Amino acid sequence: MDSLLRYLPAEVERRLLPYMDTAREIRLMSTGVTAVVTDRGIVDVEAPVTALQIKNILNFICRGAVYSSQNTLKEGFVTIEGGHRVGVCGRISGETMLEPSALCFRIAREVPGAAEKIEKYLDGSALIISPPGCGKTTMLRDAARILGQRRPVCVVDERSEIAAAVHGVPGLDVGRYTCVLDGVKKSKGMLMALRTLSPRYIITDEIGSDEDCEAVYALADAGVSLITSVHGYGPSDAARRGRLGELMEKGLFASIITLRGLGEVKEVVRGGRA
Repeated sequence: MDSLLRYLPAEVERRLLPYMDTAREIRLMSTGVTAVVTDRGIVDVEAPVTALQIKNILNFICRGAVYSSQNTLKEGFVTIEGGHRVGVCGRISGETMLEPSALCFRIAREVPGAAEKIEKYLDGSALIISPPGCGKTTMLRDAARILGQRRPVCVVDERSEIAAAVHGVPGLDVGRYTCVLDGVKKSKGMLMALRTLSPRYIITDEIGSDEDCEAVYALADAGVSLITSVHGYGPSDAARRGRLGELMEKGLFASIITLRGLGEVKEVVRGGRA
């Protein structure tokens, strides 16, 4: 957690410390609101920051980011060491963030055993569905750890959140036999792994683009299983998301797993049909 707290003003850090064991997000806003989202809800920690402080924090983050912030800031985020993702809000011109006004630190955690409840469903390709904040990335990370203890696995980590790699070396436990393609576009990384790494499983987060779906077909043709995720409230909701519904209808996922919270399975559809 030190990799995150070091970016914050001393008073903010001091006020946050009592909440860090259960914190999911930290929100800094130039309106004077500084809040922490925990397992029990959102708490105002009464340590306001100014617009200038937010700008300075973002500049500090960009100098120490895991990989080039220029490629991700235009998407509204930067990933820092430890796999924590910092969402950025403010005034944008073109693809340049001119005046940041709020930062949202989404806290990445290792939760060994989080994926044990779904392990029996990881006997082929699996799609994990849940609303934001219900632990999809944490589940994927632990699935990589479990599967990577006994099989060749590749994590395609476009946003450096699953493995939290630094200089290409995973900072979190993603399994003994797991290799990581870090900072690469998902569709490209899946095909790279297929061609060069002979994985039994490929794990990546939040698929959805046409290019992603084409890569999924390539994996299926090669007999490689994919464990991945998508935002949603259930199979019927996820099926409305472009070509993802096509993949689901054709049965490319042996299991479709809906979560209601970290490690809490709401529904499992076997055979891949919503």
